[in-house]
Amino acid sequence: MNAKSAATGRWYQALAEAQAALTAHALATVVTVAGSAPRGAGSKMLITPDTLHDSLGGGRLEQLVVERARERLARGQSGCLLEEIALGQHAQQCCGGHVQVLIELYPALAPRLALFGAGHVGQAIVTLLAPLGWQIDWRDSRAEQLTAATPPAGCEGRVARQAFNILTYLPTAKVAPASESLPVIAGSHVLVLTHDHVEDQALIAALAARDDLASLGLIGSSSKWARFRQRLRGDLAEHQIARVRCPIGVPGIPGKRPEEIAIGVVAELLQIEARRSDEAAVNSSDKATAHGTSTQGASLDSHGLTRQGARQLRAHFARDAMHQTETIQKAE
Repeated sequence: MNAKSAATGRWYQALAEAQAALTAHALATVVTVAGSAPRGAGSKMLITPDTLHDSLGGGRLEQLVVERARERLARGQSGCLLEEIALGQHAQQCCGGHVQVLIELYPALAPRLALFGAGHVGQAIVTLLAPLGWQIDWRDSRAEQLTAATPPAGCEGRVARQAFNILTYLPTAKVAPASESLPVIAGSHVLVLTHDHVEDQALIAALAARDDLASLGLIGSSSKWARFRQRLRGDLAEHQIARVRCPIGVPGIPGKRPEEIAIGVVAELLQIEARRSDEAAVNSSDKATAHGTSTQGASLDSHGLTRQGARQLRAHFARDAMHQTETIQKAE
C-alpha cells in the first residue's frame, strides 16, 4: 500500500465523517470465512478514494477489496457487491481459506468542483454554485485574494479554500507536475480561471492528461484557446486536448460582467452534471440486468439490493460477529 492508502483512524468514526461530509466512501465487511483467513467475520474497513480506516487483515486480499471499491466509486457506482475470494487462487495468500466480503458503495452525493481562481468571476461562480449543494475546492496562488473571497453565508462547510501555485513546481522540474500531485479529487469538475495565463496553461497541461475528471473548462476567448492548443500539442495527445472546453459557458449571454459570465458557466456545469447523472443511471440499469459483474464474485445490484437490504444481509451472515464488533466499540 502506498502513502495514499495508509490506514488511519477507526472505521466507524470515518464512516460518520464521510456520511456527514457527503464524500465518496465504501464500507467493506467480511461476512463469511471458510478455512484459514487473516481476519474473521465481522471485520470492517472504511475505504475512501484517498484513505483507509481499519483493516481486513492486509495483504493481497485487502488490496483486491480496496481496488474494486475504489474503481466503482470512481465511476459513481452505488449499491452493494458480494465479493467471493479464494485466498490461494485469487489473492496468492498461503492461508488457503475462502472469504466473502460485502462492499457497500456510497458515491459522493454532491457534485464537486475544483475551481482555480478567486477573482471576480470565481467569486461569482462560488456565490451561485455553493448554495446548490456543490462541494467546491477553491484554489488560488494569491493567498490574500483567497482569504478575502469568502463563501456565501451558510455554505462555509462546502467550500474548502487552499493557496496553490502550480508554477512553484516549474523552476526545477521545467515541466508540468505529475497530474496526480495536483489537489484535484477524481470525479471532480474543474474550472481554470486564474489571473495568470501562464498558470492557466500549466494547469491545463497537467489536468488534461487525466481521464478521471468529470469535466475540464478554461476561461478565455477562442483566440486564447487557439494559442494554448498550439503550445499544448508538444506535451499532450489530441484526445487529451479535446477534453478541454474553451470558451466556457452556455451561448447566448452577451454580457461580460463577472456575474453574467458566472451565470453562463454555472448553467453549463449544471447541464454537464445532469447528463453525467443520466448516463450513470443508464449504466447502472444495464448492469442490473446483466448476469454478474465480477470475475470473483456476484454483484448484488442485479437483485435490487438496497442499502437497508445490505445491512440486513450483513446482519444475517455475521450476526454474532456484529455483536462482537459492537461490544468492542463500546469498550473503546
